[in-house]
Amino acid sequence: MKLAAFDEVSAPALPAEPLGPGSILWYAAGDLRIFLVAVRALMFQVAYPMVGAGVGEHSVYKTDPYGRLWRTSQSVTRQVYGGVASAEEGQRLIRMHADIKGTDDQGRRYHALNPEAYLWVHATMYETYLLFLRDFGPGLTEAQEQQLFEEWQRMGLLIGVKESVLPRTQDEFWSMWARVEDTLENNYVVQDLLHTAPRKPPYTPLPQAFLDWLARPLLRRQREVIAVTVSPELRGRFGLPTPTARTERRVRAMMRRSRLVGNHLPDFVRLAVLAQLTMRKTRNDPRTRPAATRYP
Repeated sequence: MKLAAFDEVSAPALPAEPLGPGSILWYAAGDLRIFLVAVRALMFQVAYPMVGAGVGEHSVYKTDPYGRLWRTSQSVTRQVYGGVASAEEGQRLIRMHADIKGTDDQGRRYHALNPEAYLWVHATMYETYLLFLRDFGPGLTEAQEQQLFEEWQRMGLLIGVKESVLPRTQDEFWSMWARVEDTLENNYVVQDLLHTAPRKPPYTPLPQAFLDWLARPLLRRQREVIAVTVSPELRGRFGLPTPTARTERRVRAMMRRSRLVGNHLPDFVRLAVLAQLTMRKTRNDPRTRPAATRYP
């Protein structure tokens, strides 16, 4: 895969050009509306057998869910908005995942740095951003969809996805997606994501039962979004009911409200604070070039 070199400004040798202002991922990744499809993205990730086994045995998502969420948010922010530092974040991720390996409950060996498993986690982000921008955001023209794909490729190379497994075209991507989707499995981590409220934060005086009650409608809405936006076969595999006409209308109305309101919000309201702070720092780095055409 040939990638454009940096211009006159010297920069460390990087596997791809970092993302910059005006890019589609700069618009999408920090948008607070992405949480409407966040559980869906995580479900796709942990349904991959190797990923599910690694998360189930090594992650602190049950014992420290808020710390885990914060660290994940920091990592994604650095990957997308960090400029040349995004490659450093990629190296940190590789070091962190090096010792996540073992054997699952079916006797299959797994390793977090298996090239196909590492690619799959990154692939779910492209599919999620595509869904978000098409159905919850400003939409995408054919040219913008190709631009998003190329930005996703660049980010993959920066965080250590092997070029030998990275799809070169959108057709290759969707062929890979269909092949892997057939192998996704239901497991207890998937069901935790779909049905279980996170453990209450430390030192919170409220009882866990009250937080479970608060989380119940939010989890129900997440399951409805998933049920409406995945294939019937995958829906059945994960034990999600077929959406009723009322459920379909409710999810489509949520999408419309997201577009009508969210698309017109200024960035200082629409974007997470962490994303805004990182963007500000990266914009001042002359090595980070703005995208040729600003999205949207």
